[in-house]
Amino acid sequence: MSTTRDGLLTAAAAAFDRDGYVRATIDDVCDRAGVTKGALYGHFSSKKALAVAVLDRQAREWAETRDRLQRANRGPLQVLVDLGYAVNQDRAVVQRLLFQAPISDDVAERQVGQWTATVRDLLRSAAFQGELRPGVDVDACADAVVAALVGVHLMSLAVEDPAGVARQLSGVWRTWLPTIARPEVYAALRVTPPRRRV
Repeated sequence: MSTTRDGLLTAAAAAFDRDGYVRATIDDVCDRAGVTKGALYGHFSSKKALAVAVLDRQAREWAETRDRLQRANRGPLQVLVDLGYAVNQDRAVVQRLLFQAPISDDVAERQVGQWTATVRDLLRSAAFQGELRPGVDVDACADAVVAALVGVHLMSLAVEDPAGVARQLSGVWRTWLPTIARPEVYAALRVTPPRRRV
């Protein structure tokens, strides 16, 4: 990725996070990135294209986080829990773009589909490794877990309480994991946030 493009994405994420999609301006993004409008339009055709690229970059970063967690030899269910907390740490700009911005109609479905595919893949790995109870419907479980996690993020838009979001995520894991994980696997899981950023 070019340095200019990466700088524009970083500047755009900061602008969308601070001002939201509607109020953030191309001028502000250019000022933050230290580039001209011509440079921005050389990489992105519109503000919407810039916002979609910010979401795509965030999705790639979460995929890299998942890979790091898996390389640390964590089981699939622990990776799922820790990835949920990692997504929470970076949620603000994603929430503003997916759930508050006019771009949500044609982008949110793709993003949520990617999240569901990731959760489904981790649950399938958990089933293969014997972490799940027999008979767990992985597809239905993936849909339900993503719905619960999206619900937590939507609730956090209404209540400005970052610590509360972590408590709600912990509640999701404490509710769902005992119903799908083998008891001995659940007993070994940490369902609270990691001590340091993943």
